[in-house]
Amino acid sequence: MKVIEKYNDSLHNPHWKFHLGPVVYEVKDTPRRVQAIKERLLEDPRFSLATAEIFPERHLTRLHPYHDYIRNTAESLRDGEEFYPDLFPGEGANLPRRVDTALQGGIWCTDAVTPIVHRTYEVAKASVDTALTAADMLATGSESMVYALCRPSGHHAGPRVFGGYCYFNNVATAADHLVNQGRVAIVDIDYHHGNGTQEFFDEQKAVFTASLHGDPTFEYPYFWGYAEEVGKGQAEGTNHNEPLPQNTECEQYLAALRRVVEAVRAFDPAYLIVAAGFDTHADDPIGGFALQTVDYREIARLLAELRKPTLICQEGGYNLKVLGECVHTFLDNFEETWQRGKIS
Repeated sequence: MKVIEKYNDSLHNPHWKFHLGPVVYEVKDTPRRVQAIKERLLEDPRFSLATAEIFPERHLTRLHPYHDYIRNTAESLRDGEEFYPDLFPGEGANLPRRVDTALQGGIWCTDAVTPIVHRTYEVAKASVDTALTAADMLATGSESMVYALCRPSGHHAGPRVFGGYCYFNNVATAADHLVNQGRVAIVDIDYHHGNGTQEFFDEQKAVFTASLHGDPTFEYPYFWGYAEEVGKGQAEGTNHNEPLPQNTECEQYLAALRRVVEAVRAFDPAYLIVAAGFDTHADDPIGGFALQTVDYREIARLLAELRKPTLICQEGGYNLKVLGECVHTFLDNFEETWQRGKIS
């Protein structure tokens, strides 16, 4: 399987340490995640690396109104400086939305834990370019399945605001790139609901979105991801959420995934995008499910049996001891299932 890697991942490495009351909270989203995945995949000669192409900014600007804000804020910082949005006036604020001052971050960001550093824009754009490179391979027919090793993640970044450690939405941009050639289905298997992705396509009937995630009654992003969210207007019925309880194990997870797969099959897309987070693993520091590494074999099999040209896009997964093996297990069995079906 072709693996598309970024060209500058190590340049975005904030301290990611916050004081929430008396608790020090340390985020695990570091360049070591990418390195752990690459090291494991390169042990297997069936995986080959290719560097992402550089795409024009228009692919970002048409979807992300905060594009210039992130770019301008990053450029205003010196190496070593970090800026955290910390004032959130809300949608009703009597204030023009400016992109030329960092202090306007609360207009464009949902939280105070998504920092911008000097190279954030550059690295976040490269993450989108990684997904777009993979999407192009599907569109041209040069590949039937591609893995985009994206970081930072993107599925919490939406059409109004960014947040949740996400700056630009990788899978949404890739879907927007593909949709003129045929309908697209996005299945998000990250532990956290892909609220940004859902909002991008809530009223677009040519893109089906589905997410399996920790129930938002107790898990981030709290305000999105409920089962009754099914799409709006002409797109009603093209969103499918599977909120799941804490400590969900494989059998319960697979039952939910089978419902998602049947919904995707009924939609009959031309392309499938998998937002592949592995913070569903039992040992992940910020997840709440009880999946084991071997369980990603069956998850991959069910998705591969859809037999659609597929972009697998990296989202979360923060335990460096298991992340590489989780990704390898998923990709290996996705390709194996695909090839077995092709032969038959």
